[in-house]
Amino acid sequence: MNTSVVDCQKRLCPLRYLPRQPLSDPQASSQSASCVATSACESSALSFKRQAVRRSITPEFAKKVQSRSQVPVSRRSMRLQAIRPLRSLLHSKTTVSSALRPWGARGFASALVDKQVEGERITKVAELASEQAVRVTFEDGATAKFHKLWLRDHCRCEHCMHPETQQRQLDTASIPMDTPLHRLEVTDAGDAVAIDWDAPVRGTPCTASEFDAQWLRDHAYALEGGNAEDEDTAPYPKSYRQPRLTTQQLWAGADFQLPTHDYNKCVDNIEPLMRDLYTYGLVRVSDTPNSMEATEKFSKKIGFVLRTIYGTMWTTNPTNDAEGYNDTASTNLELLHHTDGTYIRDPPGLQIFNCAAQAGEGGESRYVDSFHVVETLRKENPEAFRVLSTTPLPYFTVDNDAHLATMEPLIRVDYAGNVVQFRHNDYDRAPLTHLSFEEVGEFYKVHRKLLEVLRRPETEFCMRLQVGDMMIVDNQRVMHGRHAFQGGDRALIGCYIGRTEYESRLRVLGII
Repeated sequence: MNTSVVDCQKRLCPLRYLPRQPLSDPQASSQSASCVATSACESSALSFKRQAVRRSITPEFAKKVQSRSQVPVSRRSMRLQAIRPLRSLLHSKTTVSSALRPWGARGFASALVDKQVEGERITKVAELASEQAVRVTFEDGATAKFHKLWLRDHCRCEHCMHPETQQRQLDTASIPMDTPLHRLEVTDAGDAVAIDWDAPVRGTPCTASEFDAQWLRDHAYALEGGNAEDEDTAPYPKSYRQPRLTTQQLWAGADFQLPTHDYNKCVDNIEPLMRDLYTYGLVRVSDTPNSMEATEKFSKKIGFVLRTIYGTMWTTNPTNDAEGYNDTASTNLELLHHTDGTYIRDPPGLQIFNCAAQAGEGGESRYVDSFHVVETLRKENPEAFRVLSTTPLPYFTVDNDAHLATMEPLIRVDYAGNVVQFRHNDYDRAPLTHLSFEEVGEFYKVHRKLLEVLRRPETEFCMRLQVGDMMIVDNQRVMHGRHAFQGGDRALIGCYIGRTEYESRLRVLGII
């Protein structure tokens, strides 16, 4: 069977770290996937080699990829079930060539899946010599302006973009600042722009580039007219933009319905849990074995367990004081709302708590969506939001022969002003000696405004964990805490997962 479609995706987007997900009926799913894959492969096999050259894939590489057909159908089926962005590859509206196009973002699975064959078309292209630019006019009337240096720097041919590693080969600094064009035209089909350059640059013999119309539309950074107003604007460069299949929903505790997933079902398919985790920043897993081994095994389905000064896996209970841990979490005292690892330059992305034992009285867990809090603050007191998002605060910890310290704002926003991280832990805040007298007074004023919003009764979601409950918390978004407790040995088994690992898993699953 021709398995070029699946194997090409596997080659261009290595996902070997993905746990393969067992099928409830492997034989039935295998047969179904076989029929679909056969149909898709047969319909596109004839045009595979012809399209490969135009799509910046060498014929040699295409032939090599086509020859790799050793993956059993059942494994391909499992891979397709695990990776949402690659599913559309098996439908007739997506061509092999569009899947093979080198997008220059290794591992971004959803970026490898092109839009439908009847996608973007270009009607006109013109050089704007005075601006060192090229203006592209699309079929819907939208126009995009690209700097000539940007186009030369982003050539997708097999010389400028390695066809196997998908890594850039040309040396950007060697591109002439005034790079002349010898040819600039739209292809006969209107699906690409062809450019001939004056001379090759360091790292590549290339003197000609061809840019697919859909690729230019997706990566346009100066787009006007047509349907441009309806297109998504991402809070990061469009060249790294992923389709936002899931939207984050901010919540207040009074109206929050905690998403709950069964442990055994998550072991087979973790995608629904991950979707809820991204959406709300907080999920509960029920019927979880109360052992460190089970907690670690489950955590690794999301990503590698993060090693900190406390190791990889840890427990929170009062006996830890005698074992050398120096943290308020290892007492029976009340813990106010906070995020963990504020003293780490890149705080943990996720925190996992598995309730192994509960106290006799008290010990209720408390959660607050900090994104909801800071957006409320931004609306009610823009100046307080500005100060807290621009004033770095010092955090530190000294423990286990380690001294960690950092200075970062409590609220972190991206270049577009979107909140992307919240860092708050007054337990670990160091003395404020870096601010002027006036700035100190201003800080305490806006800090109080923040806590006033944070501690509104309707903001908090509170629940008493039961043995077998495992909470997964987005540590850079949702604050956690607890009420004081008495009696019993309240113990939580936990660990951290890095932000990079977490977001990588979301992309692989097609959630972001």
